Parts: sequence; C-alpha cells; structure tokens
Amino acid sequence: MEKTEENITEVNNHYFFKEFTFKKNKFIVHSKGKELEFADNVVWIDNFFLIFQIKERNIKESSGYENWFKSKILRKAVQQIKKTIQYLNKYEEILIDNERGFTYDIAKAKNVNPLKLIVYDPGDSFDSKLRNQKFYYSKEIGNIHLLHLEDYKQICQVLITPYEIDEYLRFRELLQIENPNSLSTLPEEYILKHYFIDHTNPKIDKSYQDINLKVLFDLEQFDISWIIKNFNKRIIHTNAEDHYYYIIKELAKLNRVDLKNFKERFTLSLEKAKSQELTIPYRMTSLTSGCGYVFIPCLIEQKGLIENALKNFTNIHMYDQKLDKAIGMITYFNPTENYHDILWIYIDQPWIEDKEYENVIYRNFPLREVKAEMDYRYYVEKE
Repeated sequence: MEKTEENITEVNNHYFFKEFTFKKNKFIVHSKGKELEFADNVVWIDNFFLIFQIKERNIKESSGYENWFKSKILRKAVQQIKKTIQYLNKYEEILIDNERGFTYDIAKAKNVNPLKLIVYDPGDSFDSKLRNQKFYYSKEIGNIHLLHLEDYKQICQVLITPYEIDEYLRFRELLQIENPNSLSTLPEEYILKHYFIDHTNPKIDKSYQDINLKVLFDLEQFDISWIIKNFNKRIIHTNAEDHYYYIIKELAKLNRVDLKNFKERFTLSLEKAKSQELTIPYRMTSLTSGCGYVFIPCLIEQKGLIENALKNFTNIHMYDQKLDKAIGMITYFNPTENYHDILWIYIDQPWIEDKEYENVIYRNFPLREVKAEMDYRYYVEKE
C-alpha cells in the first residue's frame, strides 16, 4: 500500500470509525471464483457512502505533474471509479472486510447515491490551476470530486463529524453545479469559508476570500471517542442482529450540536450516579437522524433492576416522542471498587399508538420534558 493510501485509511478510520471504513477491497465473484478489486477505500454508513480512488505521484519517475494529472487522475482513476460503480450495479453480493475485520456486503449500498472522490498527492510542487480543478464530470456516473490530499485532510480536521463532512461534500457538489466555470478558479479554502458563512446559498461570493475566518469550537465538548471505545461489551440484546454496530452507526450520524448534548447528558449521568443522587433520567432526540437517547443515573442498591429500567425508560421516551429507534444507557457507581458500570440498549421498532400504554406512562410521567432548541453548529469570528 502506498503512503497516500495509508494516510487516507488513517484519516477515515479516525473520523468515520473503523466499523465503517473498508480498505481491503478485493472480493470474489462466487459464480466464477474470480477476484476483482473494488475502490481503494470505502466509507459506508447507511446513506453516507464514499468511494475513493487514491493516487500518489512518484516525482523521480514522473515526466511532469501535468501529464501525471491527466494520465493518473483524469483517465486511470476516473476509469477505476466507473468500474467500481459497474460492480455495484452488476453483482448481487460484494463481501469486503471493514477495518475491524468484520465482513459486510457492500452491494447492499447499490441503491445509495455515492459520493465519488479521487484524492491525490502530487508531491512537492503542483500547479494551482490543476489543484483548483474540483470535479471531473462523467456522462455515465456524474460528478467525481477531485481533492488534493492536504485539502481532504483539512476538510476532515475542521468538520470532524461524518454527518458534517457528508453535508460539506454535497454542498461542494452543489456549488459546482451552480457555478461550473467560476468554482475552478477558487481554492478549497474558499468553499470552506462559504460553507461556514452560509451553506444554504450556492451563489459564489468572492468577497468571502478576503475574510479571515476563525471557526470557534471546543473539541472537548463533543468528542465522545472514549465513550465509543468502552461500551461494546455491555449491551442488552433486543431486536437487532448487531447491537454494537447499530449504536455506533447512530452516533456517527450526529452533528456536533447533537454530540455536545449527548456528552453533557452522559457526563451528568455519571456524576449523579457517583454522588448517589437519585434524579430523573436525561433524554434528547436528534432531529437529523430521528434517533432518541435516554441517560439514566442509578443507585448501586438498584443495580438488580437496571435491565428492566433501561428497557422501560427507553421505550417510554420512544413512545412519547413518536420514534422508531432509540439508544438508552444506564449507570451506577461502585464506591468500594471505584468504577462505573454502564449498560446500553438499542431498540428499533415502528411506533404504534397505544392508548392503554399512554394511560400508564402519563399518569406519573417519569422523564424530563423535551424542549426543541436551536443552536448554532459553528461559532465564527470574522477578523
């Protein structure tokens, strides 16, 4: 594997989780026993589907960056992207291992409109005119994003969450559709500024280039990576085949405001459990993903009841908010051994009106009121 491919895999593992990143992309066509090669890297989270071709220029062997760009990017990499799309449309099963070593059928994503990316590293020097070429348009498969490695890494580092990276790339494509000539004269930094200032307006405004934009955010407020690393062995099984995977997938769909709210409630639950303070469970619902969340601090003497409590409170939140899916967590603190025990649940079931159930839960409703709140995802400072 080339250094650039390793670099992209490392970036994708970090920002999209290993559960949804695929780099070992050779698969067997079972009818013939033939081995074929899918894209260099794939990220797949439900309707979020990225297909990568990755190219690296060997400066010593290259005849020049312009010839290299035309040959390796605009011809070879484009053809490889086309072939990957053909495989998706042709084969009923494409089994590939993710970065955790679990096998998934990528062919199930064939009805998803993928974002197609060619990410490249041209070496030390590169013409800005070529670097500013943002897309290659194909009559067969539409727009293909062209991204310098440094630009792709910056996008991920600034946007951080899979949900926002997906939104940015789709906004990038909308800008191209609305401004096919002028966008190729602007650097990637312009698109980032435009996205932060007004991601609802696809009209080019070159005055944005002159703005020194500082995006203000505290990563600590919405970084839940340490939570994800420590919960996969304590999940109650309900009605999903792979509960850990489904929970991770829902968390990957959250924007930074949702993640901030998630972390606040999770942390509060730990604090209340540690102080042995009995309190009403916390809850929230993501408007972007339609998934509900319940956070339940519990007294240690109630630990024998936690499974039933977790199921009941999660179901109550789902019914109250008319949700088809929800994630619940419950925790108690063991003061003798100084640790939190945390249990998780994922429930996915269609909402059905039940008047008898309503009479029971609303007689003495056990959850906090949910308020619809608007918050800015990005706080920006113009210098």
